[in-house]
Amino acid sequence: MAELILHHYDEAPFAEKIRLIFGIKNLTWRSVIQPAALPKPHLVPLTGGYRRTPVLQIGADIYCDTQLITAVLEHAHPQPSVFPDGNPGLGYALGSWAHGPYVVTSVALYMGSEDPFAGAVDLPSHFFEDRKKMWKTQFDTDSLAPKLPGLRAQLDAHTDFINLQLADGRSFLTGEKPGLADLHAMWDPWFLYRFAPKEAQRAYDRFPRIAQWLARLVAIGQGTRKEMAPDAALDIARAASPNPATGVDQYDPLGIKVGTHVCVSPSDYAEVNVVGELVGTTVRSVSVLRHDPRVGEVVVHFPKIGYRIEVV
Repeated sequence: MAELILHHYDEAPFAEKIRLIFGIKNLTWRSVIQPAALPKPHLVPLTGGYRRTPVLQIGADIYCDTQLITAVLEHAHPQPSVFPDGNPGLGYALGSWAHGPYVVTSVALYMGSEDPFAGAVDLPSHFFEDRKKMWKTQFDTDSLAPKLPGLRAQLDAHTDFINLQLADGRSFLTGEKPGLADLHAMWDPWFLYRFAPKEAQRAYDRFPRIAQWLARLVAIGQGTRKEMAPDAALDIARAASPNPATGVDQYDPLGIKVGTHVCVSPSDYAEVNVVGELVGTTVRSVSVLRHDPRVGEVVVHFPKIGYRIEVV
């Protein structure tokens, strides 16, 4: 199997989930640092315009979104599993909670808080304005201040789910081993402590078990990380060939044939249109073939949940 190449930046909370999966599975991987905000000239040739991080590159196959990246890593490296309790369906399903109302609440608190960037984060000066545009379909950043008490109440209700799981003294949310449920739930405190620490202190400091749980997650580490220059990753994609196409799943309700030009776009935030030739679908994913002058032919893979797929 070709090297695992993660396109990310160190302050990215979604990327931290994948870095911890590398730690759980004790994997060796290459780290390609991408800008935290647009423009992203070394990422777009691979993704066709998709701007979110992390992105996992394996040769000329490009995997977008943490839900799909998690599934790819679990399939290729099943042990140790990110489902130590033997409940993969539930673990994946929790992503719709974690990536939806829980994350939106925390991001809105950060965007509306009095102390964004008060934490130890190294971000470009235009990061905040970039994120205002990125999240504009979810909320109007300039009108968040009066809504902060209600957002804090929402966050506390979500946090109570974590407290309920840790109340019996277990080390992680589903038992004594870390799993995907932990990585879903840690996103918000990990993010807020770095991006809006006053909000994090209000929400979490009174719960010592949450602090202890977060410390156990940090102690997992990130596997073996080796840095790679962005241009080197693009060269690897150009020299490689995508994996053989899977074809369309026989029960796929989309009714789109292989070879059809399609547009894939996130349906929640950071919307951008990635256009390519449909080469495969599974029950949970869609794959499109693209050609870029810098990298040649690549196949970009997306999850179906949270994405629109339309014929163009």
